Formats: sequence, C-alpha cells, structure tokens
Amino acid sequence: MTEIPSHEVELVPERTLGSPADDAPLRGRLTFGWDVLPADHEGAPAEWLSYVKATPEREFRHLLMVCSFRPETPTSKGTFRHASLGVALSTPDPEARPVARLIDPGERTRPVAGFGTGMSLTVNAGLLDVGVERPPDAGPAKEEWIVRGHGASQPNPLWEFRGTKRSPLAGDHPVTALVELVPDHPNTAEVLMAAELHHRNWGIRRYRARLTSTPHAITLAG
Repeated sequence: MTEIPSHEVELVPERTLGSPADDAPLRGRLTFGWDVLPADHEGAPAEWLSYVKATPEREFRHLLMVCSFRPETPTSKGTFRHASLGVALSTPDPEARPVARLIDPGERTRPVAGFGTGMSLTVNAGLLDVGVERPPDAGPAKEEWIVRGHGASQPNPLWEFRGTKRSPLAGDHPVTALVELVPDHPNTAEVLMAAELHHRNWGIRRYRARLTSTPHAITLAG
C-alpha cells in the first residue's frame, strides 16, 4: 500500500438537550488521509485492472482513503462505537457526475472466537490478519462485520465502521473506490464524516468530523 499523509480531524459534538456546557471538539482521536492514483497503478487489485482494460474508452481514477481511529486520552475521552465516511462525487455540471464503479471493501469482517476456538495472528504485507483456529469437527465460524461499503456504481459511496465487543474500532482502516470520470470536466470528491462515541458519564454522543488543515474536496481530475 502506498504511504498516505494523514490530516487531523476535529470531532465536533452535536448539541443536544443536557449536553455539557463545556462540550469542546475532540482532537487527536481521528485522522484522515487520501491519495488519487492511476487506475492501472502497480498495487491495484487484479479484478479492477481487468475491469479497466475491458473498458478502454473510459477514464478512471483509484481513490484510496484511510481513516485512523485513536484510543481515548485523559483530555479526549470516549470509545468509538460507529463512524461513517461518505464521498460525494461531482463536476460543475449537476447532470454529469462521476461514479464509483467498484468499491472496496464491500464488507470487512472479523471472526468471532467462541468455545473450542483459539486466535491466530498473521502478518501479511505489513498488515495484521486476525484469524480463528477451530477444531476439525467445529461448525462454521461466525463472522461479524467491522467495515461495510455501500453505493457501488453510484456517485455517493459510503463506508460504515463499527466497533464490537471483541474488536474495538481502532487503528487504520483503508477503503478504496474505482471512480469513472466525466470527460472534459473537473472531477472532485467531497468528504463527509461522522462518528458516535460512548462516554461513561454521557452515554452515546454523536459528532460530525471537520478536517482542520485541508479542504474537504479532493481533486480527481482537473
């Protein structure tokens, strides 16, 4: 995976009845990074390369994004429960919009360890893969989703991130889209993010995410 610079994201709390008077944005808990790559770059999935080669008359970009969730600190408390990353693809012409032809992941899961199972850890290409070892006579392993993608072949792809009891929402979570561009137009992607955190004293709080040092719009093609 290409190295992607990350940008700090502020989590701005939604104002609700009974919310603390000193409810300041949370900082240091979420970063976001992206890169726009040629559709046929070296690290592209094989099936994506096949799709691009099968449609040579069209132009594509590989939009790679990473959301990084950090643990709570004494000054920035709360545990991530759920987060979302939406991308609005557009051009200056509202009738002509780019489309995320393929997205990844459609669903990313983790196995649920139960009675008679054990955890196995594998490092592959720098990524930690958590697996479950089961006895030969054990039934099918149960899976629970941690990332879900929506909106393939649509101009508004969306990914959901979820923390579970066995797998907290933490660390780096990459997602990608193969975007079909609109010819002869500037093509952009606007990023919209939100999150829910659980606080010991307040329960579940909702936050909208605000990039602090860069614009929300990503240029796909000028």
